[in-house]
Amino acid sequence: MVRRILMMVLIASPALYAADKTTETMLEVLRDLDGLQQQIKALQNSLDGKLADFSHAAADQARAVADQAAKSVAAINDNLQKSLQAQQDQQTRTRDAVAAVGTQVQAISDQLSTMRQAVNDLTAAMSRLSTQVSDLTAGVKSVLAAKTDAGTAARTQLSATDLFASAEGDRLGGKLDLALQEYSEYVTRFADSPQASDAQYYIGSIDYSNQDWDNAVKAFNTLLQNYPDSKRTPETLYYKADSLARLGLGQEANDTLKDLRRRFPNNPLGRQGLSVKPQK
Repeated sequence: MVRRILMMVLIASPALYAADKTTETMLEVLRDLDGLQQQIKALQNSLDGKLADFSHAAADQARAVADQAAKSVAAINDNLQKSLQAQQDQQTRTRDAVAAVGTQVQAISDQLSTMRQAVNDLTAAMSRLSTQVSDLTAGVKSVLAAKTDAGTAARTQLSATDLFASAEGDRLGGKLDLALQEYSEYVTRFADSPQASDAQYYIGSIDYSNQDWDNAVKAFNTLLQNYPDSKRTPETLYYKADSLARLGLGQEANDTLKDLRRRFPNNPLGRQGLSVKPQK
């Protein structure tokens, strides 16, 4: 009987170790082992009562078997106790690890919340700054427009003499863009005045100085067409030819230079070479 019980316990033990039993299952096994120990003790007491009926050798053998069974059961009980303790320790470590991870996750979540709020604040600040810049830009444009309108109105009230003098002063003072604007206005308002051809010539001359060869040629052509008797015609023909040469229009440059020499044979510009040699 004892051998059978031992065999059953020994067969069941590997299964208990192999399977991942919960703590409650292990406790139930321990309770069963306690009952088995009680049965073995009762069996020992029964054997002690019947020893008188056996020979001394048989009694010793039976007692040895009972002792071995008790030791085996005790060993199994000790192993299960250790396994239960290990299981409980593992659960404790797992709970601690989960708690630590939970704390870290919460900390990260708090940091992300703080960063999200900071980004929202930055976005709001950028939006306010953009609005302020837009308002400032609109204000600057308004002021500039007011100044431009005031300047235009002031120039509109200028006489031909005053406007030409203002243009001359700006040209000689190096304010070529402003002078160009004033000369253009002069030609528009006072196209029939004695100084209109001079104003048109200076328009082409300023374009030439700015190396704006296309507009220089257009300005000189306008002077030649609208003011054919201008005293500025020789210079106009020469700088037109030079501008054409710089544009790579060699044939037109040569034709313009020949026209200058034909119409003004004694003018020194006719004997002067162009800044860029015209390409045929």
